[in-house]
Amino acid sequence: MKSLVKDRFKLCFYFIIGFYLISHLLFLTKLPVFADEAIYIRWAQLIIDDWQRYAFFPMNDGKPPLFLWLLVPGQFIFQNQLLAGRVLSVLIGFFQLIVLQKLTRRLGGDKIAQIFSMLLGCCLPFWFFHHRMALMDGALTLFSSLTWLFALKARGELKRKNKIESKLLLNLLLTGLFLGLSFLIKLPAVLLIPLIPISLILFLAKEKLFKACALSGVPVLTGLFIFSLLRLHPAFPQLFSRGGDFLFTLEEIFTQQEWRTVLKQMPKYGTTLSTYLTWPVILLSFYAFFTKHRRAAWISHLSWMAFAYPIFLMGKVVYPRYLLPVTPFITVAASLGFSHLFSQLQSKLQSTSKKILQVLIFLIIIIISGRSLLFMFTQYTDPSQSNFVPIDQEQYLYEWSAGYGISETVSLLNQLAKTKKVLVLTEGYFGTLPDGLLMYLHRRPVDNLFITGIGQPINQLKSSKNTSNFDQVLLVANSHRINNPLNNSRLILEICRPHKAPCHQVWDITAEF
Repeated sequence: MKSLVKDRFKLCFYFIIGFYLISHLLFLTKLPVFADEAIYIRWAQLIIDDWQRYAFFPMNDGKPPLFLWLLVPGQFIFQNQLLAGRVLSVLIGFFQLIVLQKLTRRLGGDKIAQIFSMLLGCCLPFWFFHHRMALMDGALTLFSSLTWLFALKARGELKRKNKIESKLLLNLLLTGLFLGLSFLIKLPAVLLIPLIPISLILFLAKEKLFKACALSGVPVLTGLFIFSLLRLHPAFPQLFSRGGDFLFTLEEIFTQQEWRTVLKQMPKYGTTLSTYLTWPVILLSFYAFFTKHRRAAWISHLSWMAFAYPIFLMGKVVYPRYLLPVTPFITVAASLGFSHLFSQLQSKLQSTSKKILQVLIFLIIIIISGRSLLFMFTQYTDPSQSNFVPIDQEQYLYEWSAGYGISETVSLLNQLAKTKKVLVLTEGYFGTLPDGLLMYLHRRPVDNLFITGIGQPINQLKSSKNTSNFDQVLLVANSHRINNPLNNSRLILEICRPHKAPCHQVWDITAEF
């Protein structure tokens, strides 16, 4: 019987892995490039061109460099640069699935819980979407999950042994290693520090509490040491230059009454989590408190709250992807809750109670799978119909940050550059434009093309280049950011965003110069 259960588990495990790879690689570039993706991929390309100058360049914009380094190899493997970036995230998600299974097992989950956690990691909209985008948040979430996993392994060693042995020390150092790598991905990793004492100390025997408290400093100091290596670079102070763009200071909250803004934003966080994780998953994670897994539930929920609540309480601009690192904690807790619910079917319940339980489990599976599969289907066919929360609709579909028209413009430029020397003026200085265009042209023959940003909004047409050296001058911009009136006859390409949002336009402005 044990062998049969083991074989079935292996079969399910490999089926989920196969389904993950197929489902995540399908139509991977259907959603146009997002502004941050364009920036990150372009920075990776600059590292390829001149690594000595650009290897630590992201630090000037407040970004640690590790994710950019991870993007580099794919740029050599794939011809489509956006595909290369997104495949990295698919690979990150592949390892995330395995880590979810191991976390669930480490917290006492049976085979049902482990399979359920992998299915959630494969299909839930929050997981699915971010494992198909070339963004830092998926990598941060993987390293934070590994930090949690090795902290729990260290806890297991502490419970079993009275002495500090090599295996315990190794797990503590690995916890610190992945905490340090999290710091090198994104600075909000500092909010992961509380999960280490929570995982090591909570519900531990009294006689081991002092040792656990002392040893929790080992991974924290290890992680901070790894992060401190960036101090060797002169751009290190710039890492902290962007915090004010996204967070209120305590002074702003208490003296300028920005707490009103914070309170107004609170309901949005609940909406985000319930939309992307679904209500049944949220409820299952709290149901775990009322099962034999209550201790694991406390560890899971306190850990994600320690990460998320500083963001909730101080967040000025909080995009849903900033909350992705809380997803492993909720996913694991929900899996433990579901397995306990499922195990009740095997207990001595009355037939009526069993039927009610069967209906409840059926409804949970239908709601979660229905919401997830619908989201996946719309991502494959028409991403504009995806069930995004409003702030994500704005950034991925409707605003300048959504890269609609970028690939079509690159095709047009390549065609024109075969016979003409073309100067392209773009809205902005970096981001969707011009980085989105430059991203697709990396390591391609572009002798007849020169692309430069001119800022936004566009009130007048200007160029730092001598336009007489070019056969044609083009303007690439978004319709709502062009204040300079242009003759409609000069519009040579227009790609409009969904639901009557602003259009991406290409204008022939040669006559203006």
